[in-house]
Amino acid sequence: MLFYSLTLLLVLPASLGLCSNPSGPIVHTSSGAYIGTHDTQNKIDVFLGMRFASPTARFMPATKVTANATLLRSASRFGADCPQLPEIGGVAGYAAGPALQGSNQSEDCFFVNVWRPSGVSPEKKLPVLVYIYGGGYFGGAGSEWNGVGIVQRSVSINKPIIYITFNYRIGVLGFLGSRQVPGTALNVGLQDQRDALRWIQNNAQAFGGDPSRITISGESAGASSVHMHYLYPDSVRTFRAGISSSGSSLTFNAPPCEWHDRPGGGYNMLGNITGCGTGEGSFDCLQNMPFDTFWPLALTTYISSSVLPQPVWAVTCKGPPGSLVDEYPAKKVLKGDFLKLPIITGTNKNEGNFIIGTSFIEMTPRPSREEENDILREFIKVQAVNDTFVSNETVSKLLDLYAHPTEQLSNSTLYNRAAQFETDYAFLAPQRLFLKSATARGRKQDVWAYEFRQHLPGSPDFLGAFHTSDLYYLDMGFPSVGSDPETVKFQRQMQDIYITFTNDARPGIEPFWPRYDEESRLVMQLEEGRVGPKTNSVRRDVTDFLNRVEVMQEFGRFG
Repeated sequence: MLFYSLTLLLVLPASLGLCSNPSGPIVHTSSGAYIGTHDTQNKIDVFLGMRFASPTARFMPATKVTANATLLRSASRFGADCPQLPEIGGVAGYAAGPALQGSNQSEDCFFVNVWRPSGVSPEKKLPVLVYIYGGGYFGGAGSEWNGVGIVQRSVSINKPIIYITFNYRIGVLGFLGSRQVPGTALNVGLQDQRDALRWIQNNAQAFGGDPSRITISGESAGASSVHMHYLYPDSVRTFRAGISSSGSSLTFNAPPCEWHDRPGGGYNMLGNITGCGTGEGSFDCLQNMPFDTFWPLALTTYISSSVLPQPVWAVTCKGPPGSLVDEYPAKKVLKGDFLKLPIITGTNKNEGNFIIGTSFIEMTPRPSREEENDILREFIKVQAVNDTFVSNETVSKLLDLYAHPTEQLSNSTLYNRAAQFETDYAFLAPQRLFLKSATARGRKQDVWAYEFRQHLPGSPDFLGAFHTSDLYYLDMGFPSVGSDPETVKFQRQMQDIYITFTNDARPGIEPFWPRYDEESRLVMQLEEGRVGPKTNSVRRDVTDFLNRVEVMQEFGRFG
């Protein structure tokens, strides 16, 4: 039994809508006919809130939409966002994402949004850029982001693209884990993404797109999702290339799904709070509970008791054979068991500074060096999942490696050390592990790597080139970075990476961006006035240590 609120759509009789020459563009899709809007000022057609799937029971995979050929539906506003925390988090006044724009929040949230140059016909076959939002797998929506700026830029450089966003279930609704959860219901947030990508593949030509030239992209959890689609490919090829910004399949560990059953685990908490229990019948109980009763109780499980403000549902999980994620991502990366499609993958120089927040920097009085080491020891250990034990030897080695951080952006050594560890453990080391595997001798995969180094004007010095700061230069939802000529030039370079790669499956920008290989280790340095390839060997000894199999095992990368 499903309890959800329906997003209202303006529905017009097809005979009336088609015969009265409606002012907006019309597109015929596998889920019905939609009338969008002309953005005459920006010369863009916009289609919002089109359905790519229909809900079934809570936590279960969605189903295909049954199209009604007699109706012409409005696509003039965003559909519902998927349920999530009431507010988007942030650090030092900088939000983790733009404001949500959906009409409401609902379990019925399977909607896709399209921006294209005005007047594109189905015969045009433009390349398509799909953006998968981040938010730690517990926040975000397709309505946060828009394609006006990047589509305009693509037209101005004579490489026009179509830009698409969509929703997928997040948090407990998208990533419920337990031995009580059927394999088909595990990681349904990723399954929603698959459904959306299939819909885009099937309907790209209706919008004037080329189904053979679809690039998937994303940041943070969206970037991790890009990697997950490489590691766990659909039986249908729905894209030809990917861009992963600030994320990899290892950004968050993928524990076994029964990890949530342990005392203090998400399913254990949810069962106790709702009264459904954790044994046989608990999953059915959670499914059938009215949403208005279930949701406030479910939100209480999002409160983290760890140093990191990360809800328990901010992870994918490894399920049994036959489920979508049926092997640990780290094992597949080490074996090179993933798609050999072109990919751009990169990290920001100071990812961890935003992730860990300001609690360490605000500690008063300042901890002594001994107290600092004790705090860091616990901070390092809390990264492990599945009740794994990080040995004292490993922790001591890491405390030594981070004794003198190369990035000293604050006057707190505790903050500098913790931020640098978080950057390396969650982002830089996993990226380097993937790069090494993807460019192994004889593999013949086209891979490009970058490091984003730009400090966002006006942001606190201690944040550096923080997690999400690159998104301010893509003009897809965050406020403008300003009108300074050098800043505008850099923003265009950032946009052109996405645009040229979407067109040609290679980043055709100046200066030349060489493919990555383990001999040269050249990555593109992205910084205002300093864009160019550079050998990236910073903290290589640290990331090599973090990528040792026995160390990854201690942290639970393999369950």
